[in-house]
Amino acid sequence: MLERARRGKGSVLLLEGEPGAGKTSLLAAAGEAASADGFTVAARSGESTAVVTSIGRLQSRLEELASAGPALVSVDDVHWADPATLHALRSLPGLLAAYPLAWIFARGTHGGDPEAATLFDVLEHTGGTRTQLAPLTGEAQAAVMRDLLGGIPDEDLTDSAACAAGNPLMLTEFLRGLVEEGAVSIAAGCARLLSPKVPERFRAVVRNRLGTLAARTKYLLEAGSVLGRSFRLEDAAELLDLLPGSLLAEVEEALAARIIVAERDSIAFRHELVWQAVADSLPRPVARALHRQAGQMLLAHGDDTVAAARHLLAGAHRRDAVALAGLDRAVADAAQSSPTAAAELAVRVLDLTGPADPGRYARTVTAVRALTAAGRWEDAESAALPALLQSAPEPGGPELRSALASLHAMHDRGAEALVEAETILADPALAAEVKEDAKIALMQALTGRRDIQKAAQVARAILTEPREQQLRSAVPALLMLAVAGWDAADAGEALDLAAEAVRTQAQAGEPRTPRFHPGLFLAARLTDIHRFADAEAILDSIGPTDTPPVLSWTPASADILRARAALARGRIDDAAAKAELALGHASVTGTLLHDQVARSILAAVALRRGDLATADGFIGHPPAPLRHFLSGFESTGSLVVAAQVEEARSGPHAALDRLGGLYADLVEHRFPLVSDPASGAWLVRVALAAGDKERAATLAGVMAEISRANPGMPLFLAWAEHTAGVFGGDHARLERAVTLHDDPWARASAAEDLGALAVDGRRKAAVSWLDRALDGYVSSGAERDAARIRHKLRRLGVRRKHWHAMKRPETGWESLTKTERSVAGLVATGLTNQQVADQMFISTHTVAFHLRQVFRKLNIRSRVELARGWRA
Repeated sequence: MLERARRGKGSVLLLEGEPGAGKTSLLAAAGEAASADGFTVAARSGESTAVVTSIGRLQSRLEELASAGPALVSVDDVHWADPATLHALRSLPGLLAAYPLAWIFARGTHGGDPEAATLFDVLEHTGGTRTQLAPLTGEAQAAVMRDLLGGIPDEDLTDSAACAAGNPLMLTEFLRGLVEEGAVSIAAGCARLLSPKVPERFRAVVRNRLGTLAARTKYLLEAGSVLGRSFRLEDAAELLDLLPGSLLAEVEEALAARIIVAERDSIAFRHELVWQAVADSLPRPVARALHRQAGQMLLAHGDDTVAAARHLLAGAHRRDAVALAGLDRAVADAAQSSPTAAAELAVRVLDLTGPADPGRYARTVTAVRALTAAGRWEDAESAALPALLQSAPEPGGPELRSALASLHAMHDRGAEALVEAETILADPALAAEVKEDAKIALMQALTGRRDIQKAAQVARAILTEPREQQLRSAVPALLMLAVAGWDAADAGEALDLAAEAVRTQAQAGEPRTPRFHPGLFLAARLTDIHRFADAEAILDSIGPTDTPPVLSWTPASADILRARAALARGRIDDAAAKAELALGHASVTGTLLHDQVARSILAAVALRRGDLATADGFIGHPPAPLRHFLSGFESTGSLVVAAQVEEARSGPHAALDRLGGLYADLVEHRFPLVSDPASGAWLVRVALAAGDKERAATLAGVMAEISRANPGMPLFLAWAEHTAGVFGGDHARLERAVTLHDDPWARASAAEDLGALAVDGRRKAAVSWLDRALDGYVSSGAERDAARIRHKLRRLGVRRKHWHAMKRPETGWESLTKTERSVAGLVATGLTNQQVADQMFISTHTVAFHLRQVFRKLNIRSRVELARGWRA
């Protein structure tokens, strides 16, 4: 442009950009370049109030200036210029086209006089070059950060700096603010973010940016910031008492200012830090009032009561009757889908309720129930305590005592729950709702004490009552009878009752009871009997907000059921992955039963893989009190897996000691065997190995009775035949079990038992059955079981290849083969060579050989060093 002006051909550069994009800096750089090249520079700003007195006078001055040599005329902030100046700028480039003049006009893309845009359109049409200053690219932004901070930014810092949306001013002020406030550290050439707080300098830039917008645009953004980073235009308009259509110009201006972006169904602030800065610009009393208004608005819409409650909490204050009434409704709505959110809301509402408030007692009851449903049992008891200690209990005391009975029942404090429930039910004037809750608590308490028959009697009594009296107790009663049926090994009846509970809860007008989830209970029982497709269909139909984190059911529930299904199908990698996922959920929600069940599944997988150290680690995890009224049923499977690990480590007698009185208990309570019939054959086998034929006979008899009670279920028949075959050494029954089993690992187990029977004088048959078992174990990933079969085959003079060549480093942990790692892991836990040999079904000489290889590859000399390295 300057070169053309030097040749007497005037030219115009039209520069546009958002505030902070660098227009002024570019004009200054252009002036310096022009001065260095011999140009006279005339620079003005459109904000000056006396830029033009008359076009003629200004034209004369510029002609005089250009007669002395080439000149650059630059005008910044054209959008703030007055109409006379805009008219002059529109005319002068054409009038002075014959002079060696270069023109640069710069304007902001929002704010100021819209006629500036018209000026640029005209000048572009007559030959001007129009340039838009785009946001910085990611690469350029990173370069600015490196220059300004003196180090390469880490990922968190880079993500935070995205709040500037590529605007140089916003970026530099954000970074300088971080440095000023000590929120970034520079070390070894790296810049690391220390605090996510929005720096004050950046807040000031955002406030200034808002100040350049029209008043209604600013109000729109402030109202939107109260609603959240993303908000619906109609909601923001309602807060401002306007129609959405009346805000189209304001939306367009905010989009042009690059403060917001348009999403599919909403408007969103371009970055979270921009949203925070806009929200923080509101005076606190104004923000509270808008939050209160937003909460009432969203509650009236009925779309998201939890979001409405968040706003009400942000705007409510003590004795705010309107806000508290809205929060009461939000708690009730949240309890139907998100007990965790309901509990948090209920506690906050109780905090906002004054001691003398007439609604305090009812809110105390609500808080106790919500905290109980969310599994926060200690908090529930703490919330109830002040009301219990009052010298003069308020009217309605039975509601609180009923809530406490439910709490005690959930908390596995059956004796206290029984006392509370029976005391409440003795009152003939009891309200129907309180009576229902007390009956539910009574059933839970009786179940926790393993008094299933009495609990079933209560359930039957509930179901004989008129339908209008079963407002919330029908589903718990049906599920209680299903539990009783499963415990009595009447699987068909139990499944029918659970399905009826699902249908009952699905009926129109049937309120959800937060303490029971019939769909998940039914899915669990279908998984027990290997109806995996039916169970999966139920799990797929349950959304994430449809699974209250109460009892044993949390988001981990589906993962645990899928892990169990994968294990039964011989897919141990899938089983381990799902169990790990469930364990993660359990650690977040604090659901102890799920934690134990997930660890048991992982221990079973590790045991099958031959990783005894890992299995022992899962089983040896410090047990926590389950505090769940169904824990006596659900946790037996964990006990069996622990005994199986104990048998692998120390033999059958130790396993029998670990099982304690389980055999006797299974005669009356058959829930564990119906839920995991595979455990029956092992329980018989380990009892026989320990020389306890009486316990083995008891278990075999129970399995036979379970099969006879469920004639239409081949799974029970398969395990009854397998158990009877193990107990009686019955070849025909074991063969039938092989045919009936749908689990590849179970088929392999029955084939192994057949191989053991065929050894004496029938070597060829024994090899055939053991080969079949080997194939099944290998396909199931059961490496330990496969190793045991190879050991048995070697004793019969048969060797089966089982290794695969892999390229490994020569030294270090990665250089160890799978067998070497197994040996190293067992030795690291303190086992002798003989004990390792017994675990891995190899000779002590082989163990010694592998151990020497481990020492050589790891460059260590002792078992102590090995144990230290293994733990590290």
